[in-house]
Amino acid sequence: MNKSDLRGFRQVFMFEFITGIKKTGFKIFLAIMCAMAFFTMPIILIVGNIKSKDNDADKKKEQSDSAIESVYIFDETGLSIDYTLLNELEDYAGVSFVTDNDISYDDAVDKLRNDPTSNNLVIKNEYDSKNGFDVTIVRSPKTDIGLLAIEGFEDDYKAFFREEVLKSTGISEDDYEYLSKDINVTIMKTAKDGSFSEDKGTISHSDYFVMFAGLMILFMLINMSVGNVATSIATEKSSRVIEYLLTGTRPLALLSGKIAARLLETTVMIFSSYSSYFLSQLVCTFLMAGASASGSASNNVVVVASMWETITLPKLLIAVLYFLAGLFLFTIIGALAGASVSKLDELQDAYKLYSFIMVISVYADMFLIIMMLNTSNIEALRNFCAIFPLTGAFLTPALILTGKISILTGMIALIIIIIATALTFILAAAVYESMLLFQGKRLQIKDVIALMKKQVVV
Repeated sequence: MNKSDLRGFRQVFMFEFITGIKKTGFKIFLAIMCAMAFFTMPIILIVGNIKSKDNDADKKKEQSDSAIESVYIFDETGLSIDYTLLNELEDYAGVSFVTDNDISYDDAVDKLRNDPTSNNLVIKNEYDSKNGFDVTIVRSPKTDIGLLAIEGFEDDYKAFFREEVLKSTGISEDDYEYLSKDINVTIMKTAKDGSFSEDKGTISHSDYFVMFAGLMILFMLINMSVGNVATSIATEKSSRVIEYLLTGTRPLALLSGKIAARLLETTVMIFSSYSSYFLSQLVCTFLMAGASASGSASNNVVVVASMWETITLPKLLIAVLYFLAGLFLFTIIGALAGASVSKLDELQDAYKLYSFIMVISVYADMFLIIMMLNTSNIEALRNFCAIFPLTGAFLTPALILTGKISILTGMIALIIIIIATALTFILAAAVYESMLLFQGKRLQIKDVIALMKKQVVV
C-alpha cells in the first residue's frame, strides 16, 4: 500500500460524512436513539413507582419459593460470632444455622455433591493477612435456591459478618487494618462429575438487561453503517459516477473514505445518545428528590448507572476499540456486497449472504445471554463468542464492561478482531479495485476469487 493509493481520501471522507448526516434517515434514527436514551429511565421510574407494591410482593414470593433450609458454617477466622442472630432477619427466620458440625468442611461439600437437589448451603470463613476475609458459599447444582435468593443472602451475610466482626474485636490501629480488609464472597457450585468450582458464569437480571440492550443497539448501529456503505457503492456503480470519481481518486481512498465517514457518523450518534442519557439521569434525580421513589423503581433507574461504578479505564478503552473494530469489519463486508452488483436493484439479492452472517451471529449472542441467565457451565461458549470476531462484534464490549470476561480475554479478543479486520480490509481493497468498473451480472464468490486472480469472469 503506497501513499498515492490514498489520494483523494479527504475529499471522499468529507463528502460522505456531510452527505450522510444530512440524510433524513440518519436524522430520524438519531432522534429515535436520543429519545430512547432520554425517556427510557424516567418511564421505568414512573412505572416502578406505580407497580412497586406488586413488585415487592412478587419478590417476597420468589424468595419464599426458593427458601434456604439449612446453612452449615465453618468459621476458621478465630472470632466468636453468634450466627443464630441471622434468624432475627425476616427472610431467614426459619433457616437453621449450624456451627457445631460433627463433620469437616470437605465432608459437608461431599454431602452436597451426593445430594444435587439439596436446599442447604455450606459456608467457609477464612482470614488471610494479605487478601483479608474470604467467604466461600457452596450450593448444589440443581438446588431450588434461585438466583434472587442467593444474591440476597450473599448481601445480607456480608453485612452481618462485617457487623459481627466489629463487635467481637477491640478497636486499635492494628485491628482497624485487619478489619478494613474487603470481604470477598465466592459462590461455589458442585458439578455432576463430583468436582466443584466457582459459580461466576451466571448473570444478574441487571446484567441481562445491559447485555441485551447493548446487543440490540450495536446491531442497529452496525446494520445502519453497513447499509449506507453498500447502498452508496452500488448506486455509484449503477449510475457510473464512479468513472468520473476515479479521475482524481484512488479506489482504496474511496473505500477508506466511506468507511471512515460511517465510523464518524456512528461516533456522533453514540455521543448524542449518551448525552441524552446523562440528561435523563439528571431528570430522574429531580423526580426521585421531589417524590418518594420505591426501592424497585430506584433500582431500575440505576441499572445502567451502577454498571459504571465497576468500569475501569482499561475496560472502557478495550470495549470502545473493539466496537470500532467490529463496526469496521462488518462495514467492509457490506462494501464488498455493494461492489458485487452492477445495478441497485440487485443489491437486495447480494445482501443475503451478509444478512445471513449477521443474523446467525446475533442469534448466537442472544442464545449465550439467555444461557448465562440460567446456568454457569458455559465458559467455553462464552469465551468462543467473545473471541470469534463475527459474534464478538455485537457482545464482547458488553461482556468486558460487565466483567463477565477478564481484561486478558478482552485483549486477546481485541487483537484477534484487529488482525481479522486488517486481513479483511487488505482482501477488500484488492477485490474492490478489481470489481470497481465491472458491469454485468452480479458476482458470485467464485467470480470474486477469479477477479482476485486477474481472470476473466465468464
